[in-house]
Amino acid sequence: MIFSGKSDVGKRRANNQDNFNITELAGGACLLTVCDGMGGANGGNVASRIACSVYTETVCKGFSPDAPHDTALLKEAVAAANTAVYEAAQADESLKGMGTTLVSALVTEDGRVSVINVGDSRLYALTAGELKQITRDHSYVQYLVDMGQITMKEAKAASIRNIIIRSVGNEPETVPDLFSLDLAAGAYLLLCSDGLTNCVSNEAMASAIHAENGEELTRCAETLVALANDGGGIDNITVVLGKI
Repeated sequence: MIFSGKSDVGKRRANNQDNFNITELAGGACLLTVCDGMGGANGGNVASRIACSVYTETVCKGFSPDAPHDTALLKEAVAAANTAVYEAAQADESLKGMGTTLVSALVTEDGRVSVINVGDSRLYALTAGELKQITRDHSYVQYLVDMGQITMKEAKAASIRNIIIRSVGNEPETVPDLFSLDLAAGAYLLLCSDGLTNCVSNEAMASAIHAENGEELTRCAETLVALANDGGGIDNITVVLGKI
């Protein structure tokens, strides 16, 4: 397995409130995580940094190669991250209301993937040139789509598309979604913040991902970031790629 990540401030933000982490675990497993913070000039960066760090540390401490896809551990890690962000916000008036998205994949060498997410940062799987969104956004526009009040096409253009209805750290507790998938050799994983998905089509993302080694995968991540900036760079852009 090979992995690579890239984060960029974009063209319109003063600072980068995204954070990502790629951590190798015992038994050839790997943990991939992307967080996209919110809450003022400083709060978003603090929230995503705390969440990404605490989540990763919690998984690393509890991980066992004998039970690599322990979803209870991933939920425990999200809960720990949520508590850490929430308590930091309560302790500092300037950080009140901060929060972050979180999407993470625990990948083993056999291509099994456990996914957990809160918010609207996404995970996609790319197999045989077909890009499929695995996670489901915890956003207001996704709620309206689910209720049949707007179409997906309308949701993509809506001015309220960045309003999320579930996050890490805004409340004392949060509820993540869990997914599992099995990928064959040669398949790709894409984890990203909405700075990518709001500016680049699925077709363009799929076309940009093809790599035979780690160096080429890093260039793919850089290409995706460049495409997002060419598409307006309206937000911070974070991309983590993995190839089974």
